[in-house]
Amino acid sequence: MTLEGLRVAVVFGSTSPEHEISIITACQAMPVLRELGATVWPVYVTKQGQWFTDPSFGELTTFRKKLPEAGSPVSLELATGTFQAGSGSRFTRPREVPIDVLFPLTHGGMGEDGVLAALAGLARIPVVGCGPLAGALSMDKFRSKQLLASAGLPVVPAQLVSAAGGALERALAVGFPLVVKPNRSGSSIGVSLVGSADALAPAVELAFAFDSEVVLEPAVELAQDLNCAVRSTGPPRASEVERPLKGPGVLSYSDKYAPGGQLAPKGSTGAGKGDLRRQLPADIPAHLRQEIQQLSIRAFDLLGCRGTARIDFLLSGDGVLNLNEVNTIPGSLAFYLWEATGVPFQALLEQLLQEALAFGPPRQGGFPDNLLAAEGLLGK
Repeated sequence: MTLEGLRVAVVFGSTSPEHEISIITACQAMPVLRELGATVWPVYVTKQGQWFTDPSFGELTTFRKKLPEAGSPVSLELATGTFQAGSGSRFTRPREVPIDVLFPLTHGGMGEDGVLAALAGLARIPVVGCGPLAGALSMDKFRSKQLLASAGLPVVPAQLVSAAGGALERALAVGFPLVVKPNRSGSSIGVSLVGSADALAPAVELAFAFDSEVVLEPAVELAQDLNCAVRSTGPPRASEVERPLKGPGVLSYSDKYAPGGQLAPKGSTGAGKGDLRRQLPADIPAHLRQEIQQLSIRAFDLLGCRGTARIDFLLSGDGVLNLNEVNTIPGSLAFYLWEATGVPFQALLEQLLQEALAFGPPRQGGFPDNLLAAEGLLGK
C-alpha cells in the first residue's frame, strides 16, 4: 500500500525552543512521504508564531541559509477543515487547500503538547499521532510521572515548583545532587545538574525561562540513559533499545544534536548503527531489554498515546531502572530505533498516515434538533 494521492499538511517549526530540531525532523520526513506518492504541503511556523507555506520549505537547505520570515500566509478554516493560503487583502483572495490529514512534526510546546491535535480536532481533520489529552499529559513531566507511578511503573520521584521562592524547600526535600528541569520542555533544554544549594537559584531561573513550572528530581548515581520507541500497532510494537552516549552529568542538548548526533543523517536515511553518539542496540542483558520494552508499551498505553513515541529510561549504577519521560513526537520520529528492528522509515511513515486516516477525526455525537424548542423540557 502507498500514499498515492493523499494530501498531507506537515506542520513544523513553532515557537518552541526545539524549533530547529523540528525543521530537521520535517525535512527528513517530507521527501519520503513524496516518494510514497503523497502530496505534501509544508506549513512552517516561525519563531514568532506566523504560519507560512512555500515549496522551498520542503528542503533543509532553505533553512540552513536563513530561517524564513515570509512566505504565503496560512490559516486554518475550522468550519470546512481546509487551509487557506495566500494574501487576505481585498484585492487577492486566499486559495483553498484541502488536505486529508495533518502531520504535526513540531517538538515541545505549541505542537507536541497536544495543541495541534486539538486544533485539528476542531477542524475535524485526521491527525497523525497522539490526541490532545495524551500529548498534553506526556509533555507534563510531573503529572505523567504521577499517573505512571500510580499504575506501578518505576519513576524517579519528583517535586514540582511553581515559584522560585519555594525551590529551596523542595530541593532540601529531594536532596543534593539533584536535576532541575522545565516541567514541559524537551531536548534537555534548560536542564541543570545541581550539586549544592548555592547553585540552585541560577538553575531554577534557567528552567523558569522555558516553562512556568519546574521539576526537581534526585540525580541518579552513575546513570545510563536507555531509550525505546513504541507504536500503536505492530508487530513489533516496541523497537530496539539504544544507549545514548554522553559526557559527564545529564544527557545534554549537545550530546543529542551535535554533529554525529541522532539527527545527523548517516547512510540512506539517517542515524543508525554507525552513529558515534549512540550504542544501538544497547549492550545490556536480554532480560533488561525485554523489561524496558514491556514498560515502554505499558507507559504508551496508559497515557493513551497513538502513532509512535520514544520512552526514555535511567539505569542507575546499582542496576535500578526508572522511566524518565515520554516523547510523543521524538526527534526524527526515532526512526533509527525502528530501522534497527527491521522497520524502514518508509514503512513507519506509511503506517502512521494510514492509522491516522483509519482513526479519523474526533467523533462527538449530538442531538440533531433544537432541544430548546421542546416545551417544558428545559427551564420553567
